[in-house]
Amino acid sequence: MEAPLSELPALARFAEELGYTDVWSLESDALDGFTPLAAVAAVTEHVRLGTAIIPAWTRPAGLLAMHAAAMAELAPGRFVLGLGSSTEVVVQQWLDVPFSRPLTRTQRGGARCPFTSERPARERMKLRRPPRERVPIYIAALGPKMLRLAGEVGEGVVFFLCGPRIIPELLTQVGGDVDSVARLIVLPGSGNEVRLAARRGIVTYALVPYYARSLARQGFGDEVAAIGAAWHSGDREAAAGQVSDAMVAELLLTGTEEQIGERLAAYRQAGLRTPVLAIGGVEPHRAGDAGLRRLLEAFAPARAVG
Repeated sequence: MEAPLSELPALARFAEELGYTDVWSLESDALDGFTPLAAVAAVTEHVRLGTAIIPAWTRPAGLLAMHAAAMAELAPGRFVLGLGSSTEVVVQQWLDVPFSRPLTRTQRGGARCPFTSERPARERMKLRRPPRERVPIYIAALGPKMLRLAGEVGEGVVFFLCGPRIIPELLTQVGGDVDSVARLIVLPGSGNEVRLAARRGIVTYALVPYYARSLARQGFGDEVAAIGAAWHSGDREAAAGQVSDAMVAELLLTGTEEQIGERLAAYRQAGLRTPVLAIGGVEPHRAGDAGLRRLLEAFAPARAVG
């Protein structure tokens, strides 16, 4: 949910009172991934705080470790560092950082953060205030190689734009008993504005090669090809029109609150441990703080379906 940062602490306290177990941030073109979690850490006691995700490219390993150590000091035992490759648009076009070899870069980011006070390798820094407890590292993964990496170097895996049907397959490819998190886009309602927002959101990712491959594995190869053809011809509205109702129904949580609850249950039944709700601001739910509180109440764990 994109609430103003000044309102986030109160909303986080409210969510914790409702029984929510986690608060996760992301980092693309709005706020950085750590500041919102720091604001939440100061006013909560139990919720886990995680990044889903921080791009592995945009900070040197030492700086990334300092960010994580600061969060671990604010919220001992509650912080999770979620890392991933992000996309070429975010990393190279928006942030002006060269984007290449995403698997290698993510692996190095996960394996080389100097979290301990042990003597580091020659090229690595030594943290003067390391975390007292190990900071778990979760890896964002879609393809086979990144999924294996998540099982090898991570304590958890982070999914995005994956429907519940593919979750068991992805978890099998990760291997081992690791935690699993998925950021799920929630757009309550079923009007034209909701459907258009859902389709436009899917188009954004269908144009990214590894998301396109993931969507094809989920049975949407024809739609992905049609989206790409329309987009590259210059007709962006037509591209959104190539997103099928089946794609929206599988990949996003839309409809009534009851329907969204049923979809959440489907993810849990598929083996996902932690569904993270990314609540959008489409009508009729633009009621500010009051609207977000009502939605948090509607989807609270105590009211979960299944």
